[in-house]
Amino acid sequence: MGRPLLGHPSKSITGTVNDYLAGRCIILGLTGSVSLYKSIDAARWLMRRGAWIIPVMTRPAASLVDPMLLQWATGERPIVELTGEVEHIQLSKGCDAMLVAPATLSTMSKIAYGVADNPVALTAIAMRGEDKPVMIVPAMHQNMMDSPVYAEVVDRLTSMGYVVMPPRVEEGIAKYPDTWVVARTAAALASRGRDLVGERVLVTAGATREWIDPTRFLSNPSSGRMGIELAIEAWARGARVSLVYGHVEHVIPHMVEAHRVSTTEEMAKAVRELVSEGRFNYLIAAAAPADYRSKRRWGEKLRSGIKDLTLELEGTPKVIEGLAERVDVLVAFAAETARGVEDLYRAALDKMNKYGASIVVANNVGSSEAGFASEYLDALLLWKTNSTIAKEYIGRIDKEILSRTILDLAKNIKEGGL
Repeated sequence: MGRPLLGHPSKSITGTVNDYLAGRCIILGLTGSVSLYKSIDAARWLMRRGAWIIPVMTRPAASLVDPMLLQWATGERPIVELTGEVEHIQLSKGCDAMLVAPATLSTMSKIAYGVADNPVALTAIAMRGEDKPVMIVPAMHQNMMDSPVYAEVVDRLTSMGYVVMPPRVEEGIAKYPDTWVVARTAAALASRGRDLVGERVLVTAGATREWIDPTRFLSNPSSGRMGIELAIEAWARGARVSLVYGHVEHVIPHMVEAHRVSTTEEMAKAVRELVSEGRFNYLIAAAAPADYRSKRRWGEKLRSGIKDLTLELEGTPKVIEGLAERVDVLVAFAAETARGVEDLYRAALDKMNKYGASIVVANNVGSSEAGFASEYLDALLLWKTNSTIAKEYIGRIDKEILSRTILDLAKNIKEGGL
């Protein structure tokens, strides 16, 4: 060849979605579970957010999926055998985080008790030696997960600072969770580590529905994505998370405490009950509850042939009213059809004054490229500092990145850093 190669073609997807993980190196550890093929999708998801992925495989994993497939997917030759290059030490010093997915009970036990006889276990141990985050995603039959050995291993790993994602149990098997949930959680962990350990976070998400009859309702186009992003971000960073959600169009993260509701009144009741049960550090009201409901609800489906129907509407309960004093930080959202930044600012200030919120995220849902059912918000942040109110117009921003920004800001306010 007359010219040198310019790099593996798979690298071309790096950062094509956003720069959430720009400059981050994540080790992907794969063990001998038949579900390991799913980690290829997780790796590509992380790459599209800017990450550099380096696969490390056990021998059983390499016998199930050819390492060449991982090389094709990531652009990096998988490490299956350790050599005189002392790869595990190089990786532990040069990379930011490790994701072991899927993790067999055998490899989990080896990591927990220091039996470093395969590349994945050895690299995970070395990473914790550098005080870097390691997330483990178990996959096995349920009878193994129900054994005292599994419980002991998980307790030991957790006590040593490993993050063990609870498995999604179906059909008697602890299955590999939704790949998006795995990758999204790993991304947050790699980005911020466990900076919310010991905190309690309550998030609302999605649209509520105010029923007119058994088949018709008043609602809005909210997909619930913003709230779900915030719930995953908070859990990955160590918080205990409760999620109250209405209608959503995305996967509910299986590792959070989830409460499904339908109407705004049900959402308000669920939030108040949770707050009354214990002190939450953060209440993040990202849901889009319907503001109005029909005064009358028909018990049977209204005939479709009715030409004219008049509905008398009444206001619904305000989900966060009176709760600012019950939490450390209240984050409110204001969805507006704004003409400009000043409109957003006025809406945010009005909401802050009305509910006593520490932070208000005002978003222009009238934008053609952001808002409800979109991956982006056209956002303005308003927050209280020690002596004044600050604002920042962010503009169009990916909801993944915005979730990190909101939690960073909320954490600083709680700790008195602003």
